[in-house]
Amino acid sequence: QFASMLSPVPRPVHLKLFLGIAALLLSACEAARLPPHIGRVRGGAGEQQLSKDEMFAFDEALPWLSYVREHGVQQFVAMFHDNKALTSDELLWGDEIEYHLVRLDEKQKTAKVALRAEEVLEVLRQKEHQFGRRDGFGEACSWHPEYGAWMVEGTPRVPYGGYTADLRRVEHNMRLRRKRLAAVLRPDEHAITMPAFPTLGVGDFAEPAAAAGNDATLSASAPDALITPLPRFHALTRNIRLRRGSKVDIRAPLLRDAKTDAAELARGIEMDAMAYGMGCCCLQVTFQARDIDESRHLYDHLAVLAPVMLALTAATPVLHGRLADTDV
Repeated sequence: QFASMLSPVPRPVHLKLFLGIAALLLSACEAARLPPHIGRVRGGAGEQQLSKDEMFAFDEALPWLSYVREHGVQQFVAMFHDNKALTSDELLWGDEIEYHLVRLDEKQKTAKVALRAEEVLEVLRQKEHQFGRRDGFGEACSWHPEYGAWMVEGTPRVPYGGYTADLRRVEHNMRLRRKRLAAVLRPDEHAITMPAFPTLGVGDFAEPAAAAGNDATLSASAPDALITPLPRFHALTRNIRLRRGSKVDIRAPLLRDAKTDAAELARGIEMDAMAYGMGCCCLQVTFQARDIDESRHLYDHLAVLAPVMLALTAATPVLHGRLADTDV
């Protein structure tokens, strides 16, 4: 099993880290026998998925925050000391690919995000359960929800190893995932691998049309219907806004041309919902190193290589329907 790591494409990385830490802290709450309706974070490359339990509202969580922080850190330190001397004889690693589900209307010449991820995921899981290999021989896939209701994440069911044969598995498994995903989409739907959907939040951009309610985001352009209907994602969106005391305020530099208004240039491209960050897709890779020293060595190398990868994979020239002054 492998979990999400840092992405080499534009994405609010601190939120990824927050979700990982939240999983640890919630386990501390569970150990302390807090009320049973606290949401639990489960999952991995196998069958388990995110829990659909209720989540604490921000004001309900406030009395528990100091306890959770203290005991979460204590639990982490204890687990670290228990496991810091462990080594693994085998390199295990894997990739995660996130896809935009997009509906293309050839007659109207329109492209819209298809808000059918939950439905598509259910079909994919049923087919994997029925036909996917579970014995470790041959390739199989695992499917997971993402933040956006138009987003799907696919991983290999069995992680790759450290042999040449494993390197040859990567492209084969990626092709298998795309083939299986395409097989359950409608004729006018496509799985697109690009960081940001260019016209998200602009005009009639979703199919079916997104409902207007925005209790979680209070966004003027990205309604709550864009969020995958899991309590975790809605609670995360609402609680971050409440903690900030204001809506999300994402700014990207606007491309300057001969007719660009100075005031518009100063404001940049304005985006007021987490969907503009968490709604980005990427390719992620996760490694299980032999021990903590090898992990640090790998991390130090990736810290140097990541900016190069970011430049090489730059693919985000348009955000919220406007040309940006950067393509990363």
